[in-house]
Amino acid sequence: MKRMKRTRTNPDRKLIVTKLLMTRTMTVAGFLLALGCGAMTVRPALAQSVSRVDAGVEYNYVRTNAPAGGCGCFAMNGGSGWVAFNFSHSLGIVGEVAAQHASNISSTGADLTLTSFLAGPRHTWNVARRFAPFVQALFGGVHAGGSLAPGGSGMAGSANAFAMTAGGGLDIGFTRHIALRAFEADYYLTRLENGTNDHQNNLRLGAGVMVRLGGSK
Repeated sequence: MKRMKRTRTNPDRKLIVTKLLMTRTMTVAGFLLALGCGAMTVRPALAQSVSRVDAGVEYNYVRTNAPAGGCGCFAMNGGSGWVAFNFSHSLGIVGEVAAQHASNISSTGADLTLTSFLAGPRHTWNVARRFAPFVQALFGGVHAGGSLAPGGSGMAGSANAFAMTAGGGLDIGFTRHIALRAFEADYYLTRLENGTNDHQNNLRLGAGVMVRLGGSK
């Protein structure tokens, strides 16, 4: 009789243990599945997050044709600082202040400084977690100073005029708050008086760093 009881009890215990193992296994599998789904939904959200405010500084190289007539081109160097307010993941408005300078132009001893104040819209494509190409168009004014600057308002070597930039570039994120402006290339128009067409077509190149502020959208 004792042997029969042991024989009947062992299968029952094995069945109970098997059910417990299956239940625990299904619970762990369900937890891992939920965790995996959660990670898949969080990653796109992180990849698409955009700060409300961006600020940056850049080095600028400008190739200008300030003299009237032929190209007469020369190089200018300087920098810019900007702040962008983002209304959505793709659209923002930018305010920028920039200055570039050249001295001893064409070995003549002449100098020129351009200081611009511009603002306008920017469109950004957040195509990946770290890469964000953009295009923008900024409008405003420019002040020219130096011996090569035209006279304005009775002041020799000082003038103000309309200016604009149109172009784009690429930002590469390093952390959630820091990014590198890998490059920016702009058509830079100024309408300073030159005695011929009051029209200068310039090329502006830049690179720098930016900081993302004000949380994310």
